[in-house]
Amino acid sequence: MTKSQEYLLTAGVLKVFVGMNSQPEGQSVSMQGKGLIITEKPSVAKDIVQALGGFEEKGKGDYYESETMVCTYAVGHILTLLEPEDINPIYKRWRLADLPIIPGDFKTKPVPNQKTRLAVIKKLMERNDITYLVNACDAAREGELIFREIVKHVGVNKPIHRLWLQSMTKKAIQDGFKSLQDGTKYTGLAAAAECRAHADWLIGMNATRALTVRLKAKNQRGVSWSAGRVQTPTLGLLVERELEVLEHNPQAYWKVIGNFEVNEQVYDGTWYDPNFDRKNATREQKEDRIFDKAKAEAVIQTIAGKPALASETRKPSPRNPPMLFDLTSLQRTANTRFGWSANRTLRAAQRCYETHKVLTYPRTSSKVLPEDYKPEVQRVLDILAGTGDYGPHARHLLDKGLLNQDKIFNNEGVTDHFAIIPTGEVRALEGDDQKLFDLVTRQFMASFYPPSVYEEVERITVVAEQHFRSKPPRVLKEAGWEAVFGKVPDKGDKSFAPLIPGKDKAEGVTVKSSEALLEEHETKPPARISEAGLLSLMENAGRHIENEEISQALRSADGLGTAATRADIIENLKNREYVDENLRPTPKGIRLIDILHRINASRLTSAELTGQLEVFLNEVEEGKRSPEDFMREIASYAKDVVDSTRDFDFEQIYPDENPLGPCPNCGRPVFERAWFYGCAESTKRAGKKACDFLIWKDFNGRYINRNAVRILLEKKVTPELDGFKNANGKDYRAVLELQGGKLVRRVVENSGEVDPNQPQLDVNLEPIAPCPLRCSPDCMVIETPADFACQTKVKGREAGEKRGAPGFAFPRMLCKRNLTREDLMVFLQTKETPIISDFVSKKGRKFSAKLVMENDWTGFRFEFPPRVKKSAAKDEEAASEEPAATVASPAAEGNS
Repeated sequence: MTKSQEYLLTAGVLKVFVGMNSQPEGQSVSMQGKGLIITEKPSVAKDIVQALGGFEEKGKGDYYESETMVCTYAVGHILTLLEPEDINPIYKRWRLADLPIIPGDFKTKPVPNQKTRLAVIKKLMERNDITYLVNACDAAREGELIFREIVKHVGVNKPIHRLWLQSMTKKAIQDGFKSLQDGTKYTGLAAAAECRAHADWLIGMNATRALTVRLKAKNQRGVSWSAGRVQTPTLGLLVERELEVLEHNPQAYWKVIGNFEVNEQVYDGTWYDPNFDRKNATREQKEDRIFDKAKAEAVIQTIAGKPALASETRKPSPRNPPMLFDLTSLQRTANTRFGWSANRTLRAAQRCYETHKVLTYPRTSSKVLPEDYKPEVQRVLDILAGTGDYGPHARHLLDKGLLNQDKIFNNEGVTDHFAIIPTGEVRALEGDDQKLFDLVTRQFMASFYPPSVYEEVERITVVAEQHFRSKPPRVLKEAGWEAVFGKVPDKGDKSFAPLIPGKDKAEGVTVKSSEALLEEHETKPPARISEAGLLSLMENAGRHIENEEISQALRSADGLGTAATRADIIENLKNREYVDENLRPTPKGIRLIDILHRINASRLTSAELTGQLEVFLNEVEEGKRSPEDFMREIASYAKDVVDSTRDFDFEQIYPDENPLGPCPNCGRPVFERAWFYGCAESTKRAGKKACDFLIWKDFNGRYINRNAVRILLEKKVTPELDGFKNANGKDYRAVLELQGGKLVRRVVENSGEVDPNQPQLDVNLEPIAPCPLRCSPDCMVIETPADFACQTKVKGREAGEKRGAPGFAFPRMLCKRNLTREDLMVFLQTKETPIISDFVSKKGRKFSAKLVMENDWTGFRFEFPPRVKKSAAKDEEAASEEPAATVASPAAEGNS
């Protein structure tokens, strides 16, 4: 730290704006003259002028004016903090000697494309007839910051009123203006808002510059190692899971599948341990897994030829209707159903809001509506009742009445915005916008419906004190809210009839036991985090923090990031090349988190930092901590990060400890280093090297982890590894081998390109049927050499859509069985195929099944027919070799 920086820190002159231009606490604000209303977005300005009346549009919509007021608007943040080089040209060069950068005052500049908007607001604020200001920005910390930044930047000193709205009905707006609040009431909120913005600048700017200087290769230009309070912990979540996946060692285990018969019906049951200790079990230990093959075989021997007794319980299982969407839950659902990224969902939602006017404001963290919105909901339902797609469901609600009103209309649950709902505008939409509007509209109606009701069946069969459990798929008995999404009651699986006809509960029913089967499996690593999963982890980050105060503060702040910023955070991780398009951490991303842990800067990788900041910010807002004290704390932390980054030595943080095995060339132990693995001789910094053996951590885009190196040194060959990338960024699998002391890669599968062994079938150019996803009004399903796909998906593939072209796809070849146009036609009409024979399992055994639509046409599952006794064992064995019940269409790319 330089002397000037030390002075700024110790003298406490880190200036924070806490209420400039506001009158002293308790002093009344003059309402004489004309007031200037500033809103956060144009749509709110329009709502206000329409509710108050008497306004005339001026300057081609730049502002509105009445006899007593002027109303104008920002467009979110129209100001940004100065960059270091704006503060002092010396900071154009990134040097450790200049860090930490701690401004004495945080000044702002216009966002490049918002200079004109700022000029309009400035001119209005400086008008002589404007005697007071009305802050009509969103009723939350960020809305307060947007307004106060503008006032401070312009430099006017006029009294401030605060409009605090949670509802945007005409009456709510009128009532809000009748009870405008003194701006000084929100001085603490303003101080906390600016402290948060300045803290993010100090931490992010200094950490990014320090890490970039230390980690960037000498010949790299334009490459930064970005770090930040929210971005880096989010990356940490992904890296932690990725390392769990990479370090996983598969273990063999066995399942015993019993075969039983009752009332001329054959059913299966899976052996389980009724005394299984769940509390002390590891992730891989399950009640139905046997890790000792001899024990599993002994179970089969024990039950052979023994009588069996079965008991059964059938009970209704209600599934409550969903809440309305906030942005995060909408992004999660769209990712699960359509395979969309959070950013793609947000873009569609913004278009539906800004361009089409069919949805309310999307950047919200609330799932409820204001209590005065019941008439508005009634109005929207009246409009939907006149439409073809939504009419039956809307009319049902209008006739039967709205349920769940106490949950949905809740003022306490409304944040600065309410839930995302349709506005009542009816327009012709296409593509993503239509799919998103449809999803939100159906969720809106479904939330007022009764629960759906499923029947759950659990059958326990006991043979010689060995227990077998049978749990067939749930059967939908009452569609309830799921009717809005096209579900209809199911008659159920006839092959799993009750033990006692007409009875929901049965005990001690004698059943016949046939020969049991032994299935061999391997444990799997935990699943990688999907975008939907990451959004949930970010939103609920506070749940995993032990300190209750910090945990509660982070939960109150809605976790890591906000509903409005999470999509940008995820996109930044991709743009910085910390993760790939599927959120799999890259070698660069893993290296960043690894080094931060090794230099004792782990706090920057943890959500606990955000939680601690929220505790302090709440204290600032409540007046229990001064803004200057808060900023001194943050400046001190920024200095600690810089010092940790500046002072570490690579040899110290990667010592000669925990060798991975002997060097294949010289026999010396191999150790981990920052960028590679090598022996003590091959990794020494100076002098002639007697050995040149190295394994780079970044190998064709794939991070080579310690476990892979350990296996490679021991066995000279790895199992198949995924995640390698070709020159076009496509993934492929490979085996790594040591041949003559050299590392050799052998490609075993290229999943990113057309498999040359995959048959390319002849194409009938005649369209088959309309696309079930309704990508566009005239979108048709056609044949391609590899699959059936809608024209939208084909166009997306041709355009090089990286994340999987949107649209419908269905395989033409599945499990070595050719699927026909007729199979597809039945699938499109009935949501399932007929029973198809001659599928071939991985082990070459034939089996029969039908394909049943799943996940709103983006996937399907195998459903096996009832089996007769003789073929039961064979079908079960073949089925066990296939994927789990639900699988994505092999041609569905990123939509699965």
